[in-house]
Amino acid sequence: MASNINANNIDGTFPIAGQDNDSQGFRDNFTNIKTNFSNAKSELEDLQSKVILKSALTGTTLSNAGGGALISDFELRDMSETRVAKGTTSGSVTFNYTEGGYQTLTTSGNIDIGFSNFSASGKLSRIRIEITIASIAHTLTLPSSVTIGANSLQGIVPATKIITFAATGTYIFEFTTDDGGTTVAINDLTRSRTLMSVRTPVNTGRSGDVAGMTVVDSSYIYVCTGTYDGSTVIWKRAAVSAY
Repeated sequence: MASNINANNIDGTFPIAGQDNDSQGFRDNFTNIKTNFSNAKSELEDLQSKVILKSALTGTTLSNAGGGALISDFELRDMSETRVAKGTTSGSVTFNYTEGGYQTLTTSGNIDIGFSNFSASGKLSRIRIEITIASIAHTLTLPSSVTIGANSLQGIVPATKIITFAATGTYIFEFTTDDGGTTVAINDLTRSRTLMSVRTPVNTGRSGDVAGMTVVDSSYIYVCTGTYDGSTVIWKRAAVSAY
């Protein structure tokens, strides 16, 4: 913005030494000085309320919340993201998008996740969740809004959106949405989508079996042709030939 401070409305040659000077000249200078001080105060207060700061101004608390303002044409270097640690827990866990883009937890039982405060529709929200599975008995249930990419995840039962894990360890999932959370996409960042394991499958399958999974034993390669439902034969096999 253009400043309202006018450095040219102060008569720097007044008063003239060695002669009588009209008091109006004093009044004009004092008035203009006061006006410039008022303008400077308003402009400084406007800057204090809007600029991005490296540290808090004296007597204030630092807040660089941008209120949705656009930042463009910047080069970023040595940046970090807020990490939110939810600790060891079980049950329903809600991940608040406004708290940070990387959130972690360790399971002490089954986890049922949800999301809150995604950006408004028309803007992309991305959150990564690091989950440490402490026991293969612990499952992860996705919210119904997670519909893109979910059915091909390793260990998922699409009908219930429950994910089982073949091994303990740390898994990272990325969730994205551009409609405020109505439709959410999931990407498993730590495992391939097709599971290759060594076992002889039961024809009807087991919980977590989905189409495309591949299993081998000493004699056959098995391909899963459908999602486990407890009754329908979903595994097909082909003989393994020795080299």
